[in-house]
Amino acid sequence: MKLLLLAGVMSLSMVGAIVGGSVAGADDCDAKLTADERATFASLTPADQKALVTMKNKDGSPATCELRGGVLDMLGHYSADQRPTALHYLMRNTFVKQN
Repeated sequence: MKLLLLAGVMSLSMVGAIVGGSVAGADDCDAKLTADERATFASLTPADQKALVTMKNKDGSPATCELRGGVLDMLGHYSADQRPTALHYLMRNTFVKQN
């Protein structure tokens, strides 16, 4: 029983490391974002932040930091309550691939 419990904990740890690593990779872009873009990113819900961090180009390649910054710059022109709608519109109708 202890072995089964240990295997379960190890499995969850590996999944957490994989998921955490993909989100942590977004921090690489932080240095390239302006203060306004970082503030806009912070104003998004955690789900919208994850969607922005994990978005892909239509060809399936990962979105660049510059693309992410451009999206944040566009979202910065909307009020905080309109940003989720604008983000989902951009993701659905423009340049990013939906999974």
